[in-house]
Amino acid sequence: MTLEDAADMVKRHEGLKDRIYLDTEGVLTGGWGHAFHIGSELPFDVCLKLFYHDFGNAIKDVEFIQKKFGLEINGVREGVLIDMAYQLGVVKLLLFKKMLAALCIEDYDEAAAQILNSKAAKQCPSRYKELAGLMKKGEVY
Repeated sequence: MTLEDAADMVKRHEGLKDRIYLDTEGVLTGGWGHAFHIGSELPFDVCLKLFYHDFGNAIKDVEFIQKKFGLEINGVREGVLIDMAYQLGVVKLLLFKKMLAALCIEDYDEAAAQILNSKAAKQCPSRYKELAGLMKKGEVY
């Protein structure tokens, strides 16, 4: 048996799961039986792949929000929403109703204030201070 044959056999036995799940021993597992043990190494190339997957989802989420609310914002403000969507997910980003309402009327001062007046800003103050500043000014400073 070649190594390729052995790899095919292992993959066949493990079965590909494209979702993280708990195996029969209660271990987080995904892919072809890859165990995600706390503290185990995650190779850089895997980290990059996961990042760009999630980043792509954040972009799609922001495009959805822009279309839903008819937002016409510049690239800097769009970047703020992408950052927030990446961290929070679209469901939680949609809970920023006052921020979105402010964006609809191009009140960027209020949108920035709403970013700062959030649980996320309390949890990650430096991140959200930067995001609020970018939202307010609409330019990288």
